[in-house]
Amino acid sequence: MIIDAAWYADGRRALETDSIEKLAAERGGTGFGWLGLFRPTDGELSEAASAFELPDLAVEDARQKHDRPKVERHESCLVTVVPTARYVDEREEVEFGELFLFAGRDYVLTVRYGDAAPLRGVRHALEDYPERLAHGPGAVLQAALLHVVQSYVPVVEGLEHDVREVERAVFNEERDQPTRRIYFLIREVLDFLVALEPMSSAVKRLTAPECIPWVHPEIVPLFRDVDDALSEIVERGRTVHQLLNNVLAASLTQASVRQNEDTRKISAWAAIGIVPTIVAGLFGMNVGGIPGNTHWIGFAAVTVATFLVCYLLYRRFKATGWL
Repeated sequence: MIIDAAWYADGRRALETDSIEKLAAERGGTGFGWLGLFRPTDGELSEAASAFELPDLAVEDARQKHDRPKVERHESCLVTVVPTARYVDEREEVEFGELFLFAGRDYVLTVRYGDAAPLRGVRHALEDYPERLAHGPGAVLQAALLHVVQSYVPVVEGLEHDVREVERAVFNEERDQPTRRIYFLIREVLDFLVALEPMSSAVKRLTAPECIPWVHPEIVPLFRDVDDALSEIVERGRTVHQLLNNVLAASLTQASVRQNEDTRKISAWAAIGIVPTIVAGLFGMNVGGIPGNTHWIGFAAVTVATFLVCYLLYRRFKATGWL
């Protein structure tokens, strides 16, 4: 799907179209074209690849998706791939997508998969600063990457919120421990970190001299903002991971403590219950009856004595915290 297609001259829209062919026809003049695609069909991707002379290998990567963050320099094209992410709180899952950015000297093509980090706002924000947009595809590349990194903030905040919830659940009075939930959250955090950590080296490569043909020198310092924001997100993600490991250890400890409490209670009640069992077994089966069983006082005396011993045992276990 074509989200937007426009040709920019001196940082301002000179042509707005819904045709890839018409946009590519402007090449060779001043300015550059910006084509935004969202979940493109094979036909749309092939048309864009032909119109902008994209490298076959990079186009194939965009078709296959599921690529790691990277920056690849081709003869006439700079290809940047970054993950997008959003947090689905109902399922407590990080939903990933991908953003492919193909930058040439007079064009930039963005191909987005997934619902996270739409770029419409980026385009409008850049159009409000034509002096920056006039620096060409590098300005779009920097603004898009910064937007993607900033879109990770709600993901980290969602994970941090769920960590606080499981911390409270571990130490409340309920017997059930959220161990399963903690394991799944750890998995989501690890997937998030695995997706993000390689991005730092990719962002740094965009500031290297080899990328100067696509990134204007005045845009290069702005990539530090992207790297700083990314470093902060990754650090927060690592903190969440460490907290979850601590919470998991606390949860397992709490479960062990409660299991020990249950064992003590069972043992205490078993000790109390064995007293009448012994009395009944000893006098009822082996010795020929309760002493004085010819009179009701004998039965009552043995019964009272049995209950008294049981009561004393109960008080003793209660005092030691076993009951």
